[in-house]
Amino acid sequence: MFKVIWDKENNGVRLTMAPPSGEALNVCPRPVFWEELDFLGLDQIGWRYPHCEEPLLWACDRRYFYKGEMVLETNGGDLFESHIFTFVANTQLDIEPVNMSALNKANEDPLFLIEHEAMEFIDGEYRKYKAAEKAKEVNPDFDFQELASKLSKRTKTEYAVVKESCDSFDVMPIQDIEKLGKSALLKSKIDIFVCSFSGGKDSQVILDLVTRVIPSEDLVVIYSDTGYELPPSLDLYDEVKDFYHEKYPNLRFYVSKNHQELMLYWDRMGAPSRVLRWCCSIMKSAPLARLLKEICGGDKQPSAILFDGVRNEESVNRANRSRIGKNAKHNNIINVSPIYSTPEFQTGGARF
Repeated sequence: MFKVIWDKENNGVRLTMAPPSGEALNVCPRPVFWEELDFLGLDQIGWRYPHCEEPLLWACDRRYFYKGEMVLETNGGDLFESHIFTFVANTQLDIEPVNMSALNKANEDPLFLIEHEAMEFIDGEYRKYKAAEKAKEVNPDFDFQELASKLSKRTKTEYAVVKESCDSFDVMPIQDIEKLGKSALLKSKIDIFVCSFSGGKDSQVILDLVTRVIPSEDLVVIYSDTGYELPPSLDLYDEVKDFYHEKYPNLRFYVSKNHQELMLYWDRMGAPSRVLRWCCSIMKSAPLARLLKEICGGDKQPSAILFDGVRNEESVNRANRSRIGKNAKHNNIINVSPIYSTPEFQTGGARF
């Protein structure tokens, strides 16, 4: 939707739909904080910068920028070998933090549009499934979805249920629904609406957006403790839970966790890797499925809408997904990714 250009005066970036020729960045920059500069050892070569909450630089891949100019490039670095500097513009660089007030003001309108597009998308998905449940409540003796299915089979034309005014419902061909600009109610029965929370910036943005749209009594927040979480991540979950409980007392938080310790599976199956990917299914997916069943009760696995913070630029696999993923990981879960096409800086900007 938006292109990113440098805001050199304020050591920031700006979102625009009409960038000047040649100024749009090909890679969306991410904010860089003092901890990363210390880790790189830049305080040891003469760079001077404050230990503050605001970002100090911006990074595109392994290139670092200050006020729109590249000041550093690194290469390599892993568990066994240190990184190397392939370019250093100035070994005596004095860095001032990003002017956050100017950054927010410069991007106020674009971020407003991004935020509200995502909220409208969340609201649309929620209403599709919630309205289908409402149809059953309003007309308990009349199954609109069953009627749509029977008409589809009989006429060889796909029918769907639409919501009309005053809590009334109708059944009509999909093509007519699209021509009239109406929205079809999805056929899947949804038992629970879930917001997936990991503590990262993307999931924090999603939690903020979802809770502002979906009534708290219709939503649960689930944090997956895979056994790899660091203590600060667990502390952050508790802080976030307390913060949202003050705003939405009815909002329910749950922790999904395997009943066995992580290292038990390491001993039995070996270390997880890209080839041997047992960790996600055993430590995250299976506990989530069990927890959903406990929350909803009953013998069958409940059907769920799960709002997540997945973005397409995070990996090749995620780039091949869609904003709505049916049966992506579980047969009973529809993954909805409101910020799927939102670049790195834009979710960071919403968080700032």
